[in-house]
Amino acid sequence: MYRKFFCIMGVMALLSGLPIANAQDVKTEIDSEENILTMINILTPIDGDQEALITQLERALQKTMIHEPGFISGNVHRSLDSKHVVNYAQWKDKASLEAFVLKLQGGNAPEMAKVFTMATPDFHPYEVVSNHQHLN
Repeated sequence: MYRKFFCIMGVMALLSGLPIANAQDVKTEIDSEENILTMINILTPIDGDQEALITQLERALQKTMIHEPGFISGNVHRSLDSKHVVNYAQWKDKASLEAFVLKLQGGNAPEMAKVFTMATPDFHPYEVVSNHQHLN
């Protein structure tokens, strides 16, 4: 079922001219039974350059975030009707996120710090309450 969905999404992305995720990208699982922390961060580019922000966020995820203890995954979403960029990130727990925030504030995560110089963030922590999928 999921293979068919991803094939259709790939065709749609090709037809719409949007980039397709790299093969090495990890697939994020959203499971209401897992006790993880989800951070949803809506980034508004200060200069309106959505592509530059996406490039920097992807660089920060690849060079910094994937190596952080407690970091599970990060997903970059491009708004199709505005310049917003959304980062849907999963963390093992609040303590892992807080440890990274201290590292960021201490100047020890320059790639991610650059993201926050390029955009105004609006972020909030969430927990997954439920999942609903099509039955076919």
